[in-house]
Amino acid sequence: MKLSLPPVKPEVLALRVIPRVHPRLAKELGLELGPERRALGMLTCTSDDALYVALDEGTKAAPVDVVYARSFYAGAAHASGPLSGEVIGVYAAADPDEIRAALDAAVRCLEEDAWFYSADDAGRLTFFPHVVSAVGRYLSGLAGVPAGQPLAYLIAPPLESVLGVDAALKAAPVTLQKWFGPPSETNFGGAYLGGALPDCEAAARAFAAAVVDVARNPRSRTRADAGRELAAPPAKPGAGAYRVLATGEFLPEKPEHLTHLADDQSLVPKTHPRMDLRGKLDLLEGHLLDAQVAANADGMRDLVGELEDALALSRRVVGAEVTGRPLGAFTLGGMDPARVRWASHHTWDLFRVPFMYPSIRHGPPVAKLYLARAAAREAERALLRALPEREDLLVALNRLSSYLYVLTCKAAGGRYGGRRPVGPVRGWKPPSRGDRS
Repeated sequence: MKLSLPPVKPEVLALRVIPRVHPRLAKELGLELGPERRALGMLTCTSDDALYVALDEGTKAAPVDVVYARSFYAGAAHASGPLSGEVIGVYAAADPDEIRAALDAAVRCLEEDAWFYSADDAGRLTFFPHVVSAVGRYLSGLAGVPAGQPLAYLIAPPLESVLGVDAALKAAPVTLQKWFGPPSETNFGGAYLGGALPDCEAAARAFAAAVVDVARNPRSRTRADAGRELAAPPAKPGAGAYRVLATGEFLPEKPEHLTHLADDQSLVPKTHPRMDLRGKLDLLEGHLLDAQVAANADGMRDLVGELEDALALSRRVVGAEVTGRPLGAFTLGGMDPARVRWASHHTWDLFRVPFMYPSIRHGPPVAKLYLARAAAREAERALLRALPEREDLLVALNRLSSYLYVLTCKAAGGRYGGRRPVGPVRGWKPPSRGDRS
């Protein structure tokens, strides 16, 4: 998985092969080597996590074991020497040729696959949102997943790592295999996440988006981007027609776990807050249609028409959310938003119905209206999570729920004909004087 963010590629600083290590040195290094594993291969690198992924790649290329791998304190910027970097890795095998094959695979991985990215323009905030499609024996043991399984390997600075891992776990059905609480030797943190490959990739993209959001909005108390686009270079020929909005990555095909925010250039996870909002709006439309069917079956023709106003407004909200255009003025049942609000507070004056508790006595239309009102309130809360700046849509959904409550009271009060309530409408009756606000 590649991201269209500035890469911070690792550099191999030194590597050597020891065809037959001295037993005393092996013991001092803490290496439990039998006679069949006397050859060693060593390399240092400027990036510890990239090297750990590369060391794992070597175990898939040759029958070698990673017998020693350590990060150096304070990282490559404070290395003990020009060839130290921030990490050392050691392979052991029976034959020096096997060591060389593993080293070649590790170097190739560092050059072509495993690297950090920069989350800011200055290149000071770097992070590692890497996905291993099939782990070898080394990472398998560290992460506790079977060899050959996918793994999201996610590393970032302390605060960014915590936020990123939280976003990753919420973005896809992945398992937290191991958490690296900050600070590590190099003052980073992160996690191993296991799961299916598409889920690991979705988690890594969510991790990346969260880290970049912190880099761009470090003093914001909550997530500031709300899925807005990150800066990314233009697509290269053949790079793919689909673009991941959070990272700028181009894909040749649309993955199942992503969907369109607006078009092929704005793919987001299906768990994106605006996708949740659209689902709530779909549910609201379904409940409104269901209420219309119930009203029609009970002979409440006026209610069918008044619900059509609610349905039309809900569809306008959908269009305004998708396009980003203003909603504009609206009325419901001939009432402007202020009148709808007033009516919802004066149902006793209008229909002799108190603040009511729906009952089985009121029949299907009232039950369906009550469900539709609850769906409108759910949609309003989803909108607050996804697009709190869209006050026009917030007002519309708030007044829509109030309007549905007015229709509920009107139906319970027998104002539409058809089925009338049996017995009194129970609820809280307001004082006889004064307005409620």
